[in-house]
Amino acid sequence: MAHRGKWRQSRRRLLTRLGIVGGALIAMTSPLVVAASETASPPAAPLVDHHIHLGSDELARQLDEMNKADPTAFEHLSKDIFDKPTPADAIRNLDQAGVKRAVLLSTAYWFMLPGLATDPAEAARKMRAENRFNVDTALASNGRLIAFISINPLAANAKDELLYWKGKPGVSGLKLHLGAAGFSASDTKQVTQLAAIFGLARKAKLPIVVHLRGGGSFTKVEVNRFIDKVLSKAGDLPVQIAHGGGYAGADPATINSLEAFGAAIARKAPGTRNLVFDLSGVAIPEPAASALGSSDAQLALFTADMRRIGLDRFVIGSDWPAIGPIAPYFELMRGKLALTDAEWVALCNNVAPYLRAGN
Repeated sequence: MAHRGKWRQSRRRLLTRLGIVGGALIAMTSPLVVAASETASPPAAPLVDHHIHLGSDELARQLDEMNKADPTAFEHLSKDIFDKPTPADAIRNLDQAGVKRAVLLSTAYWFMLPGLATDPAEAARKMRAENRFNVDTALASNGRLIAFISINPLAANAKDELLYWKGKPGVSGLKLHLGAAGFSASDTKQVTQLAAIFGLARKAKLPIVVHLRGGGSFTKVEVNRFIDKVLSKAGDLPVQIAHGGGYAGADPATINSLEAFGAAIARKAPGTRNLVFDLSGVAIPEPAASALGSSDAQLALFTADMRRIGLDRFVIGSDWPAIGPIAPYFELMRGKLALTDAEWVALCNNVAPYLRAGN
């Protein structure tokens, strides 16, 4: 029993780092394509959902195990994540929302979570299989899904896994979840490791989607260190910061993060030329919003920062299935973000650089 309790505590700490618990290609003049008329009516849906997930049966088994060990760890997430959503479910959700394409972000990093990957070789095998599941799913979708593989950038197999997928059919980019990896911007060794992965992704021409925030401290100083020491290594490679720079909602730390990125963009800091932010999880329903320090007033501040930075730097994503069905989530986002109809049109028509025609 003592061993089980220690195991549960370890998982709880891990899930807190995941973000919600507790809660690209090169040489572009503009990081996004924005094609909207000031007089147009808002479209029914975004052209692209820039942030969705699917998992294999093996990943579903691990998720179920973690949920049984500590159900409270997932209290702010939709129960849909435990329904083992399939590729057909993803396409049906996109159709219901009127969305043409979606960026499928692998969660293979789950098999390399600190403290849980007790057998590194077996964990690496499962990671490879999970990435294969996502790539094969995208290849079978007739262009509806765009696959990003994922790694734990601090794990021993990070470089090998990244290089294995370089140039493989169906691979459009790399997903990094720094919260799940236990990344700390105050740890010089980890900063060096992560910077090397960014440089390697740039050489491999693999655009990056980054979930930056974990469950611990998240200060503007830390965000600026990430910008200066890590993001700079991306050069002109497109980088998409998930969840508007936070992890869920628009609490003060998320707004501080977005302000730090905005200042970096304004000074044309290295790595920011093709930097964009996805809005998945920024608007969340109650009671999760209040529990995570978000509110309509905070969302208004977040939207003001979006305008200062430029709406062309923002793309829409749902984080499906974590917040529930896609169509209702986009309705929630439209209602919560204090945007004009013309601004919403612009957002709906924004697509990230790696999705431009011809790339």
